[in-house]
Amino acid sequence: MADLSTNFLGIKSPNPFWLASAPPTDKEINVRRAFEAGWGGVVWKTLGEDPPVVNVNGPRYATLWSQDRRVIGFNNIELISDRPLQTNLDEIRRVKRDFPDRAMVVSLMVPVNEQSWKDILAKVADTGADGVELNFGCPHGMSERGMGSAVGQVPEYIQQVTEWCKKHTRMPVIVKLTPNITDVRFPARAAHAGGADAVSLINTINSVMGVDLDRMTMSPVTDGLGSHGGYCGQAVKPIALNMVAEIARDPATAGMPISGIGGITTWRDAAEFIAMGCG
Repeated sequence: MADLSTNFLGIKSPNPFWLASAPPTDKEINVRRAFEAGWGGVVWKTLGEDPPVVNVNGPRYATLWSQDRRVIGFNNIELISDRPLQTNLDEIRRVKRDFPDRAMVVSLMVPVNEQSWKDILAKVADTGADGVELNFGCPHGMSERGMGSAVGQVPEYIQQVTEWCKKHTRMPVIVKLTPNITDVRFPARAAHAGGADAVSLINTINSVMGVDLDRMTMSPVTDGLGSHGGYCGQAVKPIALNMVAEIARDPATAGMPISGIGGITTWRDAAEFIAMGCG
């Protein structure tokens, strides 16, 4: 049997197939199920400061179907973790203890304030996690607070926050990039200049999944209201592959490790991302 074990930034895992930070990696029970199924690692759903955000109590997802009823696109309007920070940290510690051979990376999003990043990095390091991913890509729900893609669209902010994180932790620092930008090479260069150990991409694409013309509301509908959200799934794979290739062949970032995300459904998809330069 082939040996698929990987060493990415010093983070070892039995295979290169990790679950990206998203609703399926939001709590202990889900991550345990992933590891029991054979996944090599996870990026825990984005954590923020207390008090936690409040997610909508109703539909958070919408689907784009092909004519033969296959899911080709998926949209979510869910925010970052809506559970207390300590609850997440306790669960991360337990899962890492029970699955020491699996990669455990924690996604983070806090305001552009050095002390906020310093504080949360120390708490994550105490769990035994293998690394952190800076969420500079979320296109919905956090940008108005000066987080997510509001940071990821400004290279100067990316470099500054990355420098803070490299100063305050020994864990590998991965910068997650937004596709909602004209040229993805500029934020990648900023991450590299800030000392990032790697970049990951793509995060979800800003989208409106559709309009209910009878009720004149966007989809999904919660209490008669809708919102734009983050679009992912098979349909975004060509965009993700192109952006990965742009970074891999840019002389300013050539050789920088890349974690590929976006529309990966089969092992062949994953192999295509690896062929384009992903680790």
